[in-house]
Amino acid sequence: MASSRQLKSKIRTVGNIKQITRAMQMVAATKMRKSQEVALMARPFAKKALSLLSAILTIVNGDRVDSMFFKERKEGKVCLIVVTSDKGLAGSFNGQVLRMAAQWVEKQKEDIDIVAVGKKGRDFFQRRGTTPVAEFFQFSDIVTLYDVAPVSEWVLQAYEKGTYRKIIIASTLFFSALVQKPAIRQILPLNLKELKEAVENIVSKTGKYSEWKGEEIIENETSSLQILEPNVKAIMETLVRGLLEVEILHFIFESNASEHSSRMVAMKSATENASSVEEELRLKLNKERQAAITQELTEISTASEALAAE
Repeated sequence: MASSRQLKSKIRTVGNIKQITRAMQMVAATKMRKSQEVALMARPFAKKALSLLSAILTIVNGDRVDSMFFKERKEGKVCLIVVTSDKGLAGSFNGQVLRMAAQWVEKQKEDIDIVAVGKKGRDFFQRRGTTPVAEFFQFSDIVTLYDVAPVSEWVLQAYEKGTYRKIIIASTLFFSALVQKPAIRQILPLNLKELKEAVENIVSKTGKYSEWKGEEIIENETSSLQILEPNVKAIMETLVRGLLEVEILHFIFESNASEHSSRMVAMKSATENASSVEEELRLKLNKERQAAITQELTEISTASEALAAE
């Protein structure tokens, strides 16, 4: 059995751990809220651009406008972008998305190029013998457009060169502080329905700002499309590029919020476990003290009786 000194040392150690995990829980909760607010800042642009794009694609002098970003390709490879975190201590956040991505790759009947966003994803695939064709990490705690710009630029350049016929992203969907689910979604070629869903999902289903969920995403822009300068193609390419950047940015925003949320829940659980361990150690210490006191009283009583007998 551990001595009183050892038990006291363990109690101090567990208490220090509990303080650290509680502080990390509070920091993660703050970062999660900030990441949600930052994601919402992109929504007005995405909403307006999507409405304009929808109108241009539907009605332009009765003709439909074609774009390479919307056309299905038969040639080229498939690229999978895997979004994880740089840091650990986030519960099952990284494990879930990595398992899902690995299973998806195994089901494909061709070689898949991997793009790692986050050190955990890069390390995971390198251990499995797969070297990512591109790596992006060391983002800010609250992801910004500046952080994600290199990812968006790489995606656009790779697709324009014809290297890939399809670009997929594996990331974590943020539903609420307690619910996050990994998912695989297609980035390119674009689909107007998927773009609409991406813009809608910028607002979480529950919690703060959830009342924005009922807003109309695609508004009627037909009446405003009278004169298009410099031309339809240039306007559409600009809108498509901007929407692609917002879509990729939002996917990473969701993953970022999910990471902070998972870390908050993991640290909350760690704090509760530390409190439980601390309570058990204090109970053991008290029992140890009681046993020591009982032993001392027994010895005193025995000595007293022995002296009285003499």
